[in-house]
Amino acid sequence: MKIRLLLAGLIIFASVPVFGAGALTQSTFTEIIKQANVEAAADKSVSPAQVNEVFRVPDVVRTGSNSRLEMTAPDKTITRVGENSAFTFEPGTRDIRLEKGSVLFHPPAGVGGGTVKYGGTSAAVLGTTMVCFVGPGGVFNIVVLEGEALVTLANGQTVQVGPGQTVSASADGNSFSPVMDVHLGQFASHLLLLRGFSTPLSSMPLIEAAIQLQNEQVASGKRKFNFQPLQTTGEGLELVLNKYPDISVTLSGNDLTIIPISPTTGAK
Repeated sequence: MKIRLLLAGLIIFASVPVFGAGALTQSTFTEIIKQANVEAAADKSVSPAQVNEVFRVPDVVRTGSNSRLEMTAPDKTITRVGENSAFTFEPGTRDIRLEKGSVLFHPPAGVGGGTVKYGGTSAAVLGTTMVCFVGPGGVFNIVVLEGEALVTLANGQTVQVGPGQTVSASADGNSFSPVMDVHLGQFASHLLLLRGFSTPLSSMPLIEAAIQLQNEQVASGKRKFNFQPLQTTGEGLELVLNKYPDISVTLSGNDLTIIPISPTTGAK
């Protein structure tokens, strides 16, 4: 069996009520890999981002090619940003405004959730880890790694997305794709936004529990999965290509092909 993940052009939007929690007005750079700059909202001046530096609303963060960063808010909300990305926090809210690229977003349970927005689409999360990608043509896709997200279109239509599931929104923000399954173990094991930092994500135990549950459901046949290829072009999404225990990974252009290894196939 061949599972093909064409990863690019995904977006994730998160929008959550504040419930009295503090706004995401600032966050500290806790890790920066290669190039990241801060554009000041006041005068559009640009300066290199620095570890331990505090990023404040309404400035904009921009990353370069093959670059990524992690930010940690005072309430331990984690924002990880992929290459060629740009985003800012919206004043007085717990909302992230994603201009382009990719974001992994994790607000811990009990802090009031958060929002990642792109265009008119948003996904409400509370104590959830999800990845958002912006693709060519403005196609939006949410992948939930653990917990749940409520995705809302510009016209008010909503859909709930659970762990190991993905949904995309049209560029005009007026229609959804069907909610589909993602092979969570394979996806998570190759995602640099998850694996490409020196410190493990705080929600990693919850993600691993979601992976284990999905694997058990597949093995037992209790749930029939229809794993969805993620239609992307490679922009804004980076993958770790070190070998997963039971699969072979090949990369050709922007296409990532993941092939499960069986006893008859042998390791590659």
